[in-house]
Order: sequence, then C-alpha cells, then structure tokens
Amino acid sequence: MPHRSTIALVFLLGFTEILGCSLSYPAWPKSKRSDTPLFRFVIEERNGAGYINREGKIVIPPQLRVGSGKDGDFFNGLAKVTLKDDTDVYIDTTGKPVAKSHYLTAGDFAEGLAKRYFPETKTTGHIDTTGKLAIPARFEQASDFSDGLALVLLEGRYGYIDHTGTFQIPAKFSHATPFTDGHAWVTEGPCERVDLGACSPASFIPYGATPVTPKRCRYAILDKQGALTRNPEFIDVREFSEGLAPVGNGKAWGYTDTAGVIQIPMQFERASPFSEGLAWVVKGGKVGFIDKSGKFVIPPTLSSADSFSEGLAVITDKKGKYSFIDKQGNRAIPGEFDAATSFVLGLAHVRTGIDYYSAQWSYIEKSGKPVFTYSDQSKRRR
Repeated sequence: MPHRSTIALVFLLGFTEILGCSLSYPAWPKSKRSDTPLFRFVIEERNGAGYINREGKIVIPPQLRVGSGKDGDFFNGLAKVTLKDDTDVYIDTTGKPVAKSHYLTAGDFAEGLAKRYFPETKTTGHIDTTGKLAIPARFEQASDFSDGLALVLLEGRYGYIDHTGTFQIPAKFSHATPFTDGHAWVTEGPCERVDLGACSPASFIPYGATPVTPKRCRYAILDKQGALTRNPEFIDVREFSEGLAPVGNGKAWGYTDTAGVIQIPMQFERASPFSEGLAWVVKGGKVGFIDKSGKFVIPPTLSSADSFSEGLAVITDKKGKYSFIDKQGNRAIPGEFDAATSFVLGLAHVRTGIDYYSAQWSYIEKSGKPVFTYSDQSKRRR
C-alpha cells in the first residue's frame, strides 16, 4: 500500500528476516510475531489507517498513518504510527498515544523493550513501553530481543546482552544472528559475508574463486551459554526453528540440527525454516513441502508458497493468483485472490483487483467468510 517515503536503516546481522520471501505480498501481512489481535485497514492512504478486532469491529478509527510491512502492527500491545500532525508515537490497543516514537529510528517492542537509534551520537539503546531509555545507547547497532537476548554491535564486534544491558555473551564475533529456538549463528572472521538467504539459489561465489578477500564466512552454532556447539562449517545459514535450520554449502540447501549434524541432506535449490512441522523447499524449480525426515508431503509442483501458519499456507499459481492449501495440499478456501497473506491470530488479509484505488481488501476467516471489507477512497475523494 502507498505510504510516505522512508530511508531504510539497514541492520546487517548475518541474515535478513524475510516474511513470505517467495511471495511479493501486495497486501499488508500481519507479523507472525504480533501478539495482539488487531488488524490494520486503510480507507485513505495518508491519514486513514485504523484497526479492527477479530470480529471485524472497528476499535481504532481510521485517522492514523502507518507504513508497510510490520510498521503499524502491534507488538507487546503497542503499535508504531503517525498522527495527523506528523507526530510519531506508539499507541495502545485503544488508540491512545503512550510514548513518542520515530518511524526511522525506533523499533517494535519485543519482550517489553524496543531498540532506539540516536542519529546525533550514532548509538543505539533500548526503550521501555513508556518511552524511557532502559538500556543506555552505547552500541553501534542493536536488534530486537528474542529468546531473552539482543544482538548488539560494540566497537565493531557482535555480542549478546540481557534485559539489563549486561553482556551475557561477549562482543567477539565479526558476524552474528539473533537467537531463535535457543541458538544463533556466529563467525569470528575476518571473512566476507554474502547474505544470499534461502530465497536466492546457490552461492554466486564459487569455491576457490579469486580474488575473494577476505575469505567467505563459515558459521558456527552458538548456544545461550556462549558455547560453540559446532566448529565453523556452513556458508549459507538461516534461523533455527523447531530444532532444525536450513544450511547451504554454496551449491545446495539442507537442514542441520542444533548440534550441527546434517539431518536432511543438501539437495534443494532453496529452503525455509520449519513451521508447524513442514518447510517449503525448491527442487527442480518448483516449490513443495517436506517433513522433518526430508520426505515430500506436498510434491514440488507449486510456483511459490509461504510457510504454514495456523494450519494453512498461501500459494501462488503460474498466473500469479493466490490461494490457500491445507497440510495435505488440498485447496482449503474456495476461490482465488490477487493477493493474500498468511493467517495470523485467526484472520488473513486478501485482495481482489489489481489497481490500488479500485481494489477491494478483506479480512477473512478460515472458512473464507469476510469479517471486514474495505477499499481506499483517496482518489475518489479528490
């Protein structure tokens, strides 16, 4: 959806969180990290964003401005929005402003804290839900909290702090990722990080290619006690989920367990973290879903797909139409859409129509029944 232009502050942490990287998502997705069943809608692109509840009732009137992606979503019961007077704030579930924000430098809340970057000092800290600085801004970079720890960059090296700002794992890594599922990926370097991710095919840097200085990074697995459970081995990695993580050797993707032992051989062109017992992978240029034994439970015949969420997955066909399937690969909701997002907290966001101003959006239940339908009236009001 259209929104004001922003200059992205990129936080390079070893991998980029990708939501539905196989799908373009021309409809707002609700983050799977969101803990609040409030859903955004827009009836006027500049100052016409509001929120409904799971039953489709408007609980916050459409008088706010929010960005795309996770901007404007609720985390820890707070959402980052912009008021009509261009003031950036966090609002609670009633729409009441509770703390100042900034759409470029303030993060979303996780575990009661949100990162905050200060351009004047080029440092980052964390604020609490009142907007008060809870962890002093002394880091070059910082991530959201996950698994009780936040990844920070201090004097050019990455380490992990707890909620008090105390280092639990010293800043000694040249590259690192946030903790998920109790584990993180780290490398001491120096080396060259090429963040291809599971949405890219095999590595674009062949082994032995020259010149590549310094050498390509190889990642080890770090546990929360700070121990390396595997010596650096993998050059392409993604986050752990359900005890496994996608890993690549520059030619293909497979899956390792938290001890660094390959459980599913490297045989896929792309791979995603497991969700609800299944993971989408690409083989032969087509997408299918495997279980934790590596066996296909939904054959690789799909054009693209997102991970399973609340028992259903969004897929697209070769014509670019979106639909929903169950874990047997069967069509779960009648009809097709021009855009669709995963089910989160009971609802999915779908769109019919291509042109933004003539399109119609709906939030639907798993039966396919709309609970709320709207369209942006901006152009028609001019």
